[in-house]
Amino acid sequence: MARRGKTSSTDRLRTQLTAEIDQAVAAWVDAGLVDATEWMTQGRRPVLVTPIPAQAGTWFDPAAVERVLKFFLLLKQLIGRHSGRQFRLMDWQVRYLVAPVFGLKRPDGYRVIRTVWFEIPRKNGKSTLCSGLGLYLAFADREAGAEVYAAAGDRDQANIVFRAAANMASGSPPLKKKLGRRGIQRKLLEHPVTHSIFRALSSEGLRAHGLNVHGGVVDEVHVHRNPDVIDALETGVGSRTQPLIVFITTADDGAETGSVYATKREEIETLAGRHAEDPTVFGVVFGADQEAAEFDPFTEDTLRTANPGYGVTVLADYLEGKARQAERSPAQLNRYLRLHLNIRTKQTTRWLAMDDWDRSGRDPGSLLPVPVELDELEGRDCYGGLDLSSTTDMTAFSLWFPPQTDDPAEPHIWVPFFWLPEDNIDKLERRTKVPLQRWAEETPGHAGQALRLTEGNVVDYRAVRSLITDDLAKRFNILAVGYDRWNATETVSELMDAGVQMEQVSQGYAGLNQPCQQLERLVLSGRIVHGGHPILRWHVDCVGVKANSEGHVKPVKPDRQLSTKRIDGVASGLNALAMHLMRAEPEEEPEPNIRIIS
Repeated sequence: MARRGKTSSTDRLRTQLTAEIDQAVAAWVDAGLVDATEWMTQGRRPVLVTPIPAQAGTWFDPAAVERVLKFFLLLKQLIGRHSGRQFRLMDWQVRYLVAPVFGLKRPDGYRVIRTVWFEIPRKNGKSTLCSGLGLYLAFADREAGAEVYAAAGDRDQANIVFRAAANMASGSPPLKKKLGRRGIQRKLLEHPVTHSIFRALSSEGLRAHGLNVHGGVVDEVHVHRNPDVIDALETGVGSRTQPLIVFITTADDGAETGSVYATKREEIETLAGRHAEDPTVFGVVFGADQEAAEFDPFTEDTLRTANPGYGVTVLADYLEGKARQAERSPAQLNRYLRLHLNIRTKQTTRWLAMDDWDRSGRDPGSLLPVPVELDELEGRDCYGGLDLSSTTDMTAFSLWFPPQTDDPAEPHIWVPFFWLPEDNIDKLERRTKVPLQRWAEETPGHAGQALRLTEGNVVDYRAVRSLITDDLAKRFNILAVGYDRWNATETVSELMDAGVQMEQVSQGYAGLNQPCQQLERLVLSGRIVHGGHPILRWHVDCVGVKANSEGHVKPVKPDRQLSTKRIDGVASGLNALAMHLMRAEPEEEPEPNIRIIS
C-alpha cells in the first residue's frame, strides 16, 4: 500500500483529469451549453466526494460529455416557473455528475464509472435529472437494444421518474419523431428500430431477474424496504459493455442500520475515506457539514451551501420559511435537517476528523506519517487494550506508550495489532469493501503484518495470547491490560495465569467518557504517533459517539450483522488509554468538549 502523502503516478493523473474537467466545465459555461450558478462561483463544495478514478490509461473525453449536454438541450423543463424552457444543465450537475461519469474513459474507449451515488437535499431537481439521464441512456447512448429502468421502492415513486421522462419525450420534437407515435406509451417508451426501451420498475412489478440492463436510475433509495429491485438491476448488467446504474436520493433518517440506503452510503464513505478503491463507483453527497465548528442549521449561508440549486430549482423564501419553522418547532427540526440540509438525523455522530487524525501522526517536515519502530520502544512502560471478536469483527490488541517525560510536546505512541479468521477474509472483504487480503500481506511499518490471520472461521485466541505473552510482554513493560468482558473469560484467565495484569473496562459512559475526552484532545493537539496504520485509520473513520444527558460520551459499536463499519482498533486503544489514565497524574490542560451534534 502506497504511503499516504506520497505523490504517485495515480495522484498526478487524478490531478490532471480533475483540471481537465474543471477547464471543460468553464468552457461549456462560456459557450452557453451549461448554466453558471452562484454555488459554484462562490467555491462551495459537496460534503463528500469519492476520488476521481485515475488508473493507468484513464483519459477524459469532452466530446462524450458534450453529447449528453446537447441531448438535454433537446428536452424541456416541465414544472414550475421554468416550465417550457430548454433543459440546460447547471455547472454543479456537470462537474459532479455528468462530466466524470460520461467523460472518464478506459483505454478501450468505454466508460470507467458504472455505478453513481448522487445524494442531495429535496427540491434540487433530482427527479427531473433522473428522467433526462434515463432518456439519454435509453435512446442516445448508442447501445442497441438498451434496457433502461426508472427504479424505486414502490410503483408510485418509480412512475414519478418515468412519467416525467415520457412527458419530456412527448414535448421534444426530435425525440418524439425518433420514437414515433407508438413509441411513447403509458407504461413504456420504445424505439421502433433498435427496440431500446425505458420503463418503470418497482418491487411490486418485479417478477424475475431476467433483465438485460444497460441503465438504471434509482430514485429515493431511502424508501426501499428491501434490495430486490436494486439486486435485479445490478445483476442484470453482465452482458453490457458500459452499463450505468445511477442512485439519486436524499438522506434517510439514520434510524435503520443495515437498510439498503445505509449499506450503499457506507460503501461510498469507505471509498471517499480512501480505505478502499473501486474505480467503477463514483459518489457525491451535497448537504450541510454538521461537524463544522461554525455550523448553524438556520442561516442563509448553510442553506446555500447545502442546496446547490438555491434560488434556481428551489426558491430562497421556501427554504428560509422551512428554517424558521424548524427553529420554532423542535418537532419539525429533524425533518428539516434531513430533507433540506441532507443530514442523517438519528445516526450516531461521527467523531474524529480524518484530517486531524492524519495531521496528528504526521512528521512536521513531511507529508508522511511518523513511523513506529518497536525495536526503539523495547523496555518502555506501556499499557494494553484488548477487544475480542468471533467471526465478523476483528480482534484487536493495542499497546499504548505514554510520554516518558513531562515535556508537553512528547507524544503518546499507539501500536495496534489485528486478527481475522482466514476462512472468512474473502467474504468480509466483499462485505466491507476494504482490502483485507492486501493488509494481511503487508509487513513494513506496522509491527509485522498489518493484519494477522488465524486458521478456521473464528479467530483463534491462542494466537492473540501467544503474541502478548511470548513476545510483547517480554519486550515491553506492560503495566496493565484493559479489556471488554464480552467473550473474554477464558482469554483473560489464561493471560492472568501468565502473569499479565488484567483489568475490566466498563464499556458504558462511566468507563469510556474520560478516555474518549483524552483521545480527542491528544488528536487535536497532534500528540499521537500511530504510524499511519491503515486498519486503525479505517476504524477511526468509522467510529461514532453518542452523549448522555450529562454530556458524557462513549463510542457506539456498529451492528456486526448489519453494518460494514468496524471500530475494534479504537475500542482496544480506548481500553489501553483507560489503564494509563487510572494511573496518571491529571494534566493541567482542560478537557475539551466532544464536538458532536445530538
